[in-house]
Amino acid sequence: MVQVLFILLSAAIAVYFVWRMKLDPLAVAFGSTLIYFMPGLFGVAQFAYGPLPSQLYSEPMAAGAYVAMSIVMAAVGIGAYAVDRVPAGAPIVLPFDDKVASVLIFFAIAAGVVSIRSTGVYYLCLDKAVVLGKLDPWYYYASFSAVFAVATAYCCRQWSIFVLAMICVFADLYAGFRSGVAISFVACMMLSEDQLKQSWRKLIVFAAILLVGAAALFMVKHLITPAKMITAAYCQQQLEIDRKLDADRKSAPPGAKVASPQSEQAAAAARRPMEAPREIVPMKESLQRAAQNLSQSDFYMRAFLLQSEPFIIQAVLNEVVRRDFKTGSSYLVGQILTGLPLGYSVFGIDSSTVRSFNDLFQPVLFAQIPAGMANNPWAQAYAAGGQFMVAVFAAGYALVVGLMSLLFNRSTGALKAALAVTGSWIAFYFHRNDLYIEAILIKHVVYISAASMLLAWLWHVAPQFVRAYAQRASR
Repeated sequence: MVQVLFILLSAAIAVYFVWRMKLDPLAVAFGSTLIYFMPGLFGVAQFAYGPLPSQLYSEPMAAGAYVAMSIVMAAVGIGAYAVDRVPAGAPIVLPFDDKVASVLIFFAIAAGVVSIRSTGVYYLCLDKAVVLGKLDPWYYYASFSAVFAVATAYCCRQWSIFVLAMICVFADLYAGFRSGVAISFVACMMLSEDQLKQSWRKLIVFAAILLVGAAALFMVKHLITPAKMITAAYCQQQLEIDRKLDADRKSAPPGAKVASPQSEQAAAAARRPMEAPREIVPMKESLQRAAQNLSQSDFYMRAFLLQSEPFIIQAVLNEVVRRDFKTGSSYLVGQILTGLPLGYSVFGIDSSTVRSFNDLFQPVLFAQIPAGMANNPWAQAYAAGGQFMVAVFAAGYALVVGLMSLLFNRSTGALKAALAVTGSWIAFYFHRNDLYIEAILIKHVVYISAASMLLAWLWHVAPQFVRAYAQRASR
């Protein structure tokens, strides 16, 4: 009965969003809610965490999980209704629109070069955990900047910059990270909103592109590893060097000098825990396996169901509700404070000491799973304060996304692109992060956007100051 009510509520709100014919952060929030709450439509939370039949989590969705998902769904619907009642104001136009994308692509390329120099061949590793362990902060600046560059160049029709930015985003995808491609795709779809109202033919084409793109984002997760087989040997060679350096360091007697490594990168790697090498499959065989996967129906079952993020993430909510897992709410204050600008340098907030929700729930609820699991903010809210806290989280989520939508609907050019990207990060990726991760992510997203706007403005006004100075000097 609870499942039926949830499906009816989802359908009713879906009808309203189709009727409103807007593609803004609120629409993205509803779409992402439908995607991540997909297990509720099927009535079961399940995911495979190993090849054996026993390595499968599968439980019917608990009634409390349906209540939590319904609260979130209703909050998004109410937020959209409220925002649609606000009169549209005058459009916001920035005089330096044409310069923002250039600044962003410079950020992306420069930060990417620094990151590649630091991380090197570890970007080619098959094991994503290895890549994550080797990343430096410059990678995140490059990734965020590339996504902003894609959206801004697309909105301002600067196609050469758009192509360069897409190359950066696909390089990020090859390294094993889908988020840049996903946010770029969603942001560009939002910036194509005018296609929705031109004709039914364009609307159908637009919907088809949206569905195909969304399906591709699900499937690409299972195709990255076969594609990386082409270059994985370079990573394996480096891991072997790291392993030898680590063994030499451990076996050396106290006070003995160990031969210095060939590079600072190898020396840094030698101080990190070593991971076991993975089997390298020849490129031809790897491509054959990928083609075989695409021809089998069970591949799509795994891609969309058993091994997709929505089923893993809602398994967290389901288990928290089923086992009435509680954390208390005091640690949430520390998580929220990590979102303060200049939190460490000004307020002394050390984000490395803040506990993630994953650190709290996984050892208790999913101790049998060796890899880390994605967080679930609604499970975090339920564990911190039951359905009341879920309602507080949902209201905050709808309020922030609603404000983003108001600004998005009034803006143009580079500002509209920036709001599309930021709104996508908030509306879409909040479902898989806890407050701590989301606060840090959005803070740095805003840093990149604000810095690009500031530099573009300085670039725009600099000639005026130069001319004024030259005129005064000539008098």
